[in-house]
Amino acid sequence: MLLSLSLLMGLLVAWLAATAVLIVLAVIRAVIGLREEDQLFIIPGEERLLREQREIVAKLERLRPYLIGSLVASIVLGLATLGVLFYQQLY
Repeated sequence: MLLSLSLLMGLLVAWLAATAVLIVLAVIRAVIGLREEDQLFIIPGEERLLREQREIVAKLERLRPYLIGSLVASIVLGLATLGVLFYQQLY
């Protein structure tokens, strides 16, 4: 019983950590995305704006794999935690 309780607590802590990372990454993505424009009309001499928008999009693209990874980790750890909890309730 002690081993299953520590397994459940370990999974719960891991799930909470993964979910916290997911929330932080989502907030960072939202803050970076605030400066992104949906449409950009560039006139000659305003290439700086285009360069800034490309940098913002590049930052968002670099962040995407970490966001997806933390989302998958949070889901898997949450399901594993629920599975262990239900298994403990059955036996």
